[in-house]
Amino acid sequence: VKMIFKNIKKIFVIIIMFLTIRELQAQDFSIEAETLVYNRGTNIFSAKGNVKIYFADVTINTESLTFNRNSERIEVNSKIFIKTKQGARILGSIAEINKKTRTTLAKNVKALIEEKFQIASEEMKIEGENTIFKKAIGTPCEICVSNPQPSWVLKSERLVHNNETKKLHFYNTWLEIFGFPIIYTPYLQTPEPGVTRASGLLAPSFISSDLLGTGFRQPMFITLGNSADFTFSVVKTSKINLLIESQYRKIFNLGHLTLETAFLPLDVNESVKGFFKINGSRRIDQTTSLNIDTTLISDTSFLGKYGYDERDRFLNLISYEKFDHSSSLQASILYHTSLRDRNTVEPLVLPDLRYRTYKKFKKTGILLREKYSLVGVSRREGTGYSRLSADFELSKRWQMQNGIIIRGIGNMLTAAYLENKSTTNGYLFKLYPLGALELKYPLFRAKNERSEVLMPVAQIVYSTDTSSATNPIDEDSSTTEFDSTTLFKLRKIPGIDRQEKGLRLNAGLQYFYEHKNNYKYNISIGQVYRNKNSEDFLLSSGLNGYESDILLSGNINFLKNLEIASKQVYSKNFTLKRSDTSLKLTKTRYQVQTGLTNLVSDPSEGTSAHLKELTLNLNSSLTKNWSGTLGLRRNLVNNEDVNASMGFNFRNECIDIDLSLSRRNTTSNLLPKDSRIDLVVNFGNIGSKYYKTKFSKCVIK
Repeated sequence: VKMIFKNIKKIFVIIIMFLTIRELQAQDFSIEAETLVYNRGTNIFSAKGNVKIYFADVTINTESLTFNRNSERIEVNSKIFIKTKQGARILGSIAEINKKTRTTLAKNVKALIEEKFQIASEEMKIEGENTIFKKAIGTPCEICVSNPQPSWVLKSERLVHNNETKKLHFYNTWLEIFGFPIIYTPYLQTPEPGVTRASGLLAPSFISSDLLGTGFRQPMFITLGNSADFTFSVVKTSKINLLIESQYRKIFNLGHLTLETAFLPLDVNESVKGFFKINGSRRIDQTTSLNIDTTLISDTSFLGKYGYDERDRFLNLISYEKFDHSSSLQASILYHTSLRDRNTVEPLVLPDLRYRTYKKFKKTGILLREKYSLVGVSRREGTGYSRLSADFELSKRWQMQNGIIIRGIGNMLTAAYLENKSTTNGYLFKLYPLGALELKYPLFRAKNERSEVLMPVAQIVYSTDTSSATNPIDEDSSTTEFDSTTLFKLRKIPGIDRQEKGLRLNAGLQYFYEHKNNYKYNISIGQVYRNKNSEDFLLSSGLNGYESDILLSGNINFLKNLEIASKQVYSKNFTLKRSDTSLKLTKTRYQVQTGLTNLVSDPSEGTSAHLKELTLNLNSSLTKNWSGTLGLRRNLVNNEDVNASMGFNFRNECIDIDLSLSRRNTTSNLLPKDSRIDLVVNFGNIGSKYYKTKFSKCVIK
């Protein structure tokens, strides 16, 4: 009986303990452990061995703890690991959890938020949606035994991570870069790690320039929903009272829109100085799109002086484009802005309608190509013209048994002009028939890993102008660059109001050599021959006379990382007139691009000054974190640099420092002389690392 009574007593105690333990498993609170001991006298539970606490959105791992049911406090005196559903990982030495107030307090903690931002703190408190760190040091940089000193840290009296707003709040904070305190701020707010877009201040850049003085640029970024943003920047230097910049960007499902502006605030009795640019496109469907690209400028020197753009001519356009497999339609409004001469008034082109189509007749193999255009040109003083043109071409290709390829072409270009000038006839009709026969004879030879192709090319072309002898409108472009692409163009003048006339032969010889996986090169030589002296081109083009200049060009590619290209134009007695040579070397750690332009003066062709110019661009990865750039443009005739630049970049997982130095030695209305230094420091956007494939390997996983 006594033994039975003892067994009943043990079962009763186990039932009481089981019921008590069940009370620990509330809806959002539970404890798991290998050993769990309950003291009825003190009403305290003791847990040991792989202890896990599930408390609201927090999971806590430790080796031992005590839970006082009277005060509802949990005390942890061993190392503790805290994991939150919001992505925080926290290590601590001791901790206290208050079940009643639902707070967690830990000492000597190290935290990792979203595997991107590390925090070391004397004390941490989880209170509702806030995680509060006292005397905290935070950085997104890697901290390891091999890298104990991070590139930069934020040392704060208090750091608050709000899980609801997804923001980090820093109070009384010093920014230290490579161990040196740089900037103090009483308050700083940033998005939490993982947030890729958030409003706030961007990294400032520092400027030192002869023209602009010494100062800084401070941009502010503002999000406007998921598909738009606005950036507002202020530039202040010793020579600029204030320069205001802004950029608006909007992404559509099938397009984008960008608005950019920069201007100097108005002074008394002064007009606005600045620019406004619109760039955008919108696809209506798979084959149709709308485009706009226009720049409004207050004066010719603004863009070059303040470093926005060095171009001297801008094309402003609004266009509608539609394409399919055999035709295209383009409707545009065009306006050029010239910065070379502020007194030059460029014409407005409205409309500019162009339609192209082609069709191949399967039975005969004849290809029909058609082009139509309607162009209206007008100026402020009332002059201008309208032009309606049509271009028809029939061509057929034959390949003979001996390998000769023959192509026959028949072309008719016609245009009707209506001029706005009242002093002239006002109407002009142009008709340019053309016939051509092209012959190619490719000779191929291959042996082992080598292959060679030698191909003579000849085009016999005849064209004429059957319209009246009325002077042309002389508005279209007549500039032609004599190179390997224009050598075999049937019509070498891009405009329509005048065209090349007479019988001519475009002749050339092309040679191609390739050694598998080692190198390849090609050489081409060509010239134009005529039966009559031609004066249809500009004097400097090299295309006038019975014979054109001689064109020699070639390319070399070696081991897929060395490219050399050269184009040379010689006179009829084989004297060099101009040449362009370029070299590009690409290696794993560096890339070199260089070019040499040589123009021999010839007063008879309108070139009175000799030009020889060298350009050099070098990009190099100096070390794992350091890279450098070098740029040079040098006038070899006057033995002086036109401009030169040098840049250094230091980049690791959490900081990007970009230093650039430049010098412009030439002086013009657009680009005055200037020496400039720019420094930009980006602090690795706390929310995302520069090396996005890397995660922290030094703190908590």
